[in-house]
Amino acid sequence: MNDTDLYKQLAVKIFMPDSQIIPLLFELIADEDEARTLLALPGTVPEVAERLQLPQEHVSRMLAGLFRKGVAFKSEKPEGTKYRMAGTIVQFHDASIVWPEATAEFIAMWRRFMEEEWPTFASMVSQALPKPFARIIPVEQPVEMRQRILAYEDVRELIESTRRVAVTKCTCRLVAGNCDKPIEVCLQVGKGADYTIERESGRELTKEEALRLVRECEEAGLVHVVMNKAGESHFICNCCEDCCMSFTLLISDGFKLCDPSRFLAEVDARSCTACGECEERCYFGALSLDESGVAEID
Repeated sequence: MNDTDLYKQLAVKIFMPDSQIIPLLFELIADEDEARTLLALPGTVPEVAERLQLPQEHVSRMLAGLFRKGVAFKSEKPEGTKYRMAGTIVQFHDASIVWPEATAEFIAMWRRFMEEEWPTFASMVSQALPKPFARIIPVEQPVEMRQRILAYEDVRELIESTRRVAVTKCTCRLVAGNCDKPIEVCLQVGKGADYTIERESGRELTKEEALRLVRECEEAGLVHVVMNKAGESHFICNCCEDCCMSFTLLISDGFKLCDPSRFLAEVDARSCTACGECEERCYFGALSLDESGVAEID
């Protein structure tokens, strides 16, 4: 198998067989030996070494490097530490872009992918998924408690209920660079924080620091997003309308990559001053001023 075939096979493993750019990204992040190692996954160091007929020490060093690069992941099993390759394009995107040694060429290649190939792939994903993979959650603000709020719907409770928090740079903003919003704002929680700290792609925060960052993100007009599932999410993204790989296509083309919050906004007409700030801050055009100058919700 020549080197071109190696990188095409890696693209196939993350369900991108027709991509012209994903093989180029793998070529920038993994040499031929590393590519063969990725293709030999999943497995423990002894298992992969046996498949490749290479010394275990050499395979162990390669897997440690691939873990740091964000293309290999590991978990503890009864038989030992087991490695697997990134399973999807989104996982490859989110992990590799914050690789501490990522080059400008690598980031530029991701930008090319997002501009040339991501919209087509995202369209297929939005049609195939039974529900969007992410959900918006509100910042902690006074709301009338008419129903029980699930922990994953409440950013404060999500942070306070996790055992560990870290922060990384926003991969979407690093690649797109279309706004001047804060970059170091993606919160990793629980196992996500463990992973971030071990591979040195971010830094640990106290829960107080994390909550303060959430408030700063709210003041900057960013929107809080988690995985659209019950249980602990591994991340809390703070997204903008200009760079987010989900929001940009949701706004421009209606691709259903993110669900709204389970909260419904209400306008207090008596308190509304017709300043228009809510209309400006909403990314999705859900608010406007009526003929009397009072905000109304679509």
